[in-house]
Amino acid sequence: MKKTIITGLVIFIGFFIAGTLVWFVHDKGVYKKLKYNKELTSKNLNSLNIDSNSSDIVIKKGKQFRVKYYGDNDIKVFPEKNGINIKERRAKNRGYSFNVNPFNSSKSIIYITIPEKGLNKLEIDAEMGNVRLDDLKINEGSIHKGGENVYINQSELKNFNIEGDSSDIFIENSLTSNIKSKTHLGNVIVSNSKVKDSVFICDRGAPKFTDMDSESDLKASSRHRSITMSYKDKPKNTLLKLHPGTGEIKVKNKAFQDGKVGKSKNIVEIYTVKKDIIIK
Repeated sequence: MKKTIITGLVIFIGFFIAGTLVWFVHDKGVYKKLKYNKELTSKNLNSLNIDSNSSDIVIKKGKQFRVKYYGDNDIKVFPEKNGINIKERRAKNRGYSFNVNPFNSSKSIIYITIPEKGLNKLEIDAEMGNVRLDDLKINEGSIHKGGENVYINQSELKNFNIEGDSSDIFIENSLTSNIKSKTHLGNVIVSNSKVKDSVFICDRGAPKFTDMDSESDLKASSRHRSITMSYKDKPKNTLLKLHPGTGEIKVKNKAFQDGKVGKSKNIVEIYTVKKDIIIK
C-alpha cells in the first residue's frame, strides 16, 4: 500500500514538472510572441479602421506605417481604397476552458505606428481593451468602447466622436476641435489641453477639466456629479454659462467678473442636475 502511494506521488510530481516545463519553455513563447508585423508602404494611406475583440490598442507617431500584433487571437489586416482595415477575432482553436496558464494573460496588443502627416480618418470599435493615441494628427474619427479606458496624449484631433459605457476618457497635452464625448458610467478627464467647440456628456460619471488653455470653448454636463474646471493661465475672452440645477455655482477664479472675461469669443457652458459647478 505504501509503495503504491509513493509510486503515485512520484508519477504526479513527474507530470507536474513536465507541465511546468511546457509552460516555461513552450507556452511562454506562444503567448508572448509577435504574431503579425508588417510595414504598409503605400503613400496614399490616410485612413484606419479597427474592429477589435479584446486587445489593447496603441497608436502613435512613428517613422513608418506599421502594424504589429502580440497575442493568440486571429487577426486580419487588409487594404481598402486609401485605408487599412484591421479585424481581430477570438481564435477558434482557443476553446473556452478555464485559464490557469501564467503566460496566457488573455491580454493581446495591436500596436500601430503612423507617419507624422497623420490620418484623415480613424475609426475604432472595441468592446474591451484600453485604447491609447499618442502624438497623432487626426482630421476625423470615432471611438466606440464597451469597457476599459481611452487615453489621448499630445495629439491634435478634429471632428471626433468618443462613446463609452463604463470607459474613462483621458485627454492630456492635446489640441482638440469639435470633439463629442459621451459616457454612461465613466468619467472624462481633460488636462493641460486646448479644447474648441467640443461637447462632453456624462451620465453617472463626471467631466473634469484641469490646467486648461486660457481660451477653451466647450459644453459639459453630468446628471449625478459635480463638474470642476480650472485654468492653467488667466482665462481670456470667455463667457460662462453655468446651469447647476439645484446645486451651486462656485466661481473661484477672480479673473471672471459677472461670469465674463473680455469679449465672449469663447463660451464655457456647463450643466448639472443637483450637484455643483466649480470654476477655478
